[in-house]
Amino acid sequence: MPSERFFEFDSLAENFQPPVLIVSTVVGRGVFVIGEAIQQKLAGRFEVLHVPIEELVPDEAIDEDLRRYKFISNRLPWLLYLIYKVPIFYYRKYAREKWLSKADLPRLREFLETHKIRTVLCLSHRPAFWVATLKRRRKLPIQIWGVGIEFGRNLGWQYQFWEEIDGLLSPVSREDTGIRLPEHVRFYSIELPVRNGFRELSGTPGDPNTVLLMCGAWGQGPLAQIAGILAMGRPELRIHIVCGDNQAAYEQIRERFADNPNVQAHQTTPSVYPYLRECGSVISKPGIATLLESHAAGRKIFLLKGMPVAEDHNARYALRHMDAEWFTEEAFDRWRRQPRGL
Repeated sequence: MPSERFFEFDSLAENFQPPVLIVSTVVGRGVFVIGEAIQQKLAGRFEVLHVPIEELVPDEAIDEDLRRYKFISNRLPWLLYLIYKVPIFYYRKYAREKWLSKADLPRLREFLETHKIRTVLCLSHRPAFWVATLKRRRKLPIQIWGVGIEFGRNLGWQYQFWEEIDGLLSPVSREDTGIRLPEHVRFYSIELPVRNGFRELSGTPGDPNTVLLMCGAWGQGPLAQIAGILAMGRPELRIHIVCGDNQAAYEQIRERFADNPNVQAHQTTPSVYPYLRECGSVISKPGIATLLESHAAGRKIFLLKGMPVAEDHNARYALRHMDAEWFTEEAFDRWRRQPRGL
């Protein structure tokens, strides 16, 4: 199958034996959001369930995959360069399960058996690792498809039990994944889907004087600083700020802009659709779901520096293919001054 051809996700549905389970992760809400989009794409064809891997694995696995990552990305983001570049961080887990079979996965096994799951779509390398680990140990009669959710290489995909995995779907070409896949693994380059409603927004331009500012579900970024830059000297500008889990940023912005009704802070939201419906532009870190949904909605994207490696890949892709720009005051004001169609 030529890797240069990119497939719509639902066009590959004939490869999946129902019932289908989508296993995403809440290590970055964007992966879970893409899981929701895939579920919507497939729901009309057969039974499709969607569960984050954190609900199906033991606490020690959550500590390793979620809590540790969140701590590092909040406090020591530079360390992510090592985690994404040095094989030992992934090989250690792979070797532990290959030779010692330490992880106990009763919740995952029970879920698969209770719902008689025949195909598991694993969004990102973390769910793929745990599902393949269980299949290898218990010889389960399930298909496993990995789904890449980054516009670039990820070392975690190289340390998988590939003998248990049937296929890989990726938003980049086979060559660009950097993975040496076994011959039995089917590969398709795909267009990652977005949830219902976002593409329809592209037919209605947003207001150039209304902007959405966000830094992922964990609110990891200079939200208050950027809000201050935007509000200064632009009294006509309305700013929606989604702070996510960052309670400190939420309270700081509400206090700082208490007398400015044009600056609205929001906490965690299940969807940015209501804000994109109003806004003509988005200022954000290059999280995968934010890029996909903002671009599908036809909104102008201004990028802030994101997490090392993974979001670096996403940023490069957005700059090339989504008409994105790095955020500066000059770039933002220049875009707002551009003449609009009648």
